[in-house]
Amino acid sequence: MNKEIRTALFFKITLYYAAVIAVLWVIAVYFPDWLVDMPFGGLDQFKHPVDASNTAADFKMELDKFKLFGQSHHLFIDSINLVTALIGIIIIMIPVRWIYMSINDGKPFNPAVATSLFLLPMVVTAIIGVIKFSLVLAFALTGIFAGVRYRTTLKNQTDAFFLFVAIAAGLGAGTRSMAISLVLVIFFSYAILIFPPINNPEEGKPTEKDIHKGSSDH
Repeated sequence: MNKEIRTALFFKITLYYAAVIAVLWVIAVYFPDWLVDMPFGGLDQFKHPVDASNTAADFKMELDKFKLFGQSHHLFIDSINLVTALIGIIIIMIPVRWIYMSINDGKPFNPAVATSLFLLPMVVTAIIGVIKFSLVLAFALTGIFAGVRYRTTLKNQTDAFFLFVAIAAGLGAGTRSMAISLVLVIFFSYAILIFPPINNPEEGKPTEKDIHKGSSDH
């Protein structure tokens, strides 16, 4: 990525994220009730442990509240939360896609990865929205990472960086912690621009095995 493109992208994503943060600030100040339906503060429940001095009945009541919070039972509320999370993840991933499409100095990028930067975090968000705060979450995450690693051929290490950021952003959105996802993608975007990856010239070229396989097919 040449210096001119990096500089242009730097100012472009700075203005973009500044606008996003400004909109969130306006909502927080003037429309705080809207934050209830937005994917923020999902991990706050872990900051309020049950007081050990409470009676057994109080402890049971607190536990019931925790379960009720962790497993939303209202279909309409779940739908609103998921919609806002999906919209939010698309908004914060747009600059990441800009950078990915410009990082190869005019060389063709992988269109599948470019599309996955939107679709993958959306799918992860929906999955986490279904199984959040449960023991199954650990197994689901294992399946997500294994699927990306073994079901998709990534010949470029930079592609893997972008996909893992997309997964991490989806995890934040799915657990209603969009602020964490926003901070992650902002730092990642600036890190890529400041320290652009240097790709191996041989990376992505067909190997002898691929050539032999192609010739054998004919």
